[in-house]
Amino acid sequence: MVLVNNIKDFKEGLVLKKIIERESYIVIGEIDDFNLINTMVEKARSQINQNLEKTNVKASRTDWKCLVNDEYFISFLNKIKPSIQKIYTEDFLISDVWANFYSDPEKDHCEMHHHNGNTAFCGILYCTDGPGPGTYFKDFDLNISEKKGRFILFDPILLHEVKPYSYKEERITIAFNFNELKKWNH
Repeated sequence: MVLVNNIKDFKEGLVLKKIIERESYIVIGEIDDFNLINTMVEKARSQINQNLEKTNVKASRTDWKCLVNDEYFISFLNKIKPSIQKIYTEDFLISDVWANFYSDPEKDHCEMHHHNGNTAFCGILYCTDGPGPGTYFKDFDLNISEKKGRFILFDPILLHEVKPYSYKEERITIAFNFNELKKWNH
């Protein structure tokens, strides 16, 4: 057991790590408002930036904040509100909303990662139909295939990836992160 009695006991560089299991979730749903999806995709497509910082996404994408204040994304959230309420009933802030465009069979994929640091939930909206590699969630040993209008809401701690695939058609997703809205008493 590591015991730190006071600040003098703390040594610079000491890192404590432990795997702590907790109940987590994945919610899968679908919307059929393809006009809404197409409008978000076209808005995002105009904002693709090839010169963004390095990330787990190895494909074309937009900036993380691309659709944060977008009226169509807010409309999408209103449509999926019953699904959100199955996993999260508190107020939340939209932290990030970006689009991913996978088309290069030689290199486009997304490395295994999590969204730890986000405090509410995360999600993916598929904007195109498969075939494609789907999204693989390691902790559930579950691969969710692409279908236009399908969305996934998931716990930020879950490891997931998009494996390399021989794309014949472009694969487009809109991904999003939400954080808990903390209320402060004055």
